[in-house]
Amino acid sequence: MAPSYDLERIQRLVSRGKYRITQSALRGAFALGFDDEDIFECVMHVVKRAHFYKTMPANKMPGLMQDVYRLAYCGRMVYLKLQVSRRGHAVVISFKQDTGA
Repeated sequence: MAPSYDLERIQRLVSRGKYRITQSALRGAFALGFDDEDIFECVMHVVKRAHFYKTMPANKMPGLMQDVYRLAYCGRMVYLKLQVSRRGHAVVISFKQDTGA
């Protein structure tokens, strides 16, 4: 299975400020002791194509897909879910502890 979105495209969008972080992703990051800057750092400099886990349909946005990455960030295992919106912005859907499920 391949990602629905090119990770480099997502990273370009983030680097240009064309992204948003959902409240759910922020809550997940805060629960791990991280903040929005950590999410930015993880997306821009840590996540790699090799961390790709699966792609799945978006629950709240029919017709869009979400790519899931599982990786270590600052000693914590993270479940990171990314999407590109219909407006062409990167969206960090989830940033939470990876429980391996």
